[in-house]
Amino acid sequence: MRKAQPFFIMLLFAFVAGASVTVHAEGSAARALFAQLIVDREPVDQIVELTNDNSKVYFFTELRGLKGQSVTHRWEYDGKPQAAVTFNVGANRWRVWSSKNLQPGWTGLWTVSVLDEAGNVITEETLNYVSAEDRVETEMVEEMPAQ
Repeated sequence: MRKAQPFFIMLLFAFVAGASVTVHAEGSAARALFAQLIVDREPVDQIVELTNDNSKVYFFTELRGLKGQSVTHRWEYDGKPQAAVTFNVGANRWRVWSSKNLQPGWTGLWTVSVLDEAGNVITEETLNYVSAEDRVETEMVEEMPAQ
């Protein structure tokens, strides 16, 4: 009990002095991924590339140890922020997802950063949004037999 006294004295002093004491749990993202669909709070697949004949993509995150905090999915295209979706985390294990409707001309790299409430990056993932026509041409070249 004697070892705990300095902590309680500091806490009492902070309370009397009007200081706020904030304690943040260390949290993490157990899973963070792009998917084409979410069913029953779970991604149906995991993708790193999507052709532009698909217009919607989801970003799924399973959070651990962040109960009571807010977490944001920040969507970026070519390094420029495009959208931010903030979630309030309601339990120690919490699954969230956001989605983005993509235009066919927005090919290139899309990154989603998962941010804690202080703006620190917990994790981030990147999706390559590619032209369906270019993809088909590449596949045809790869399938041609060597002569």
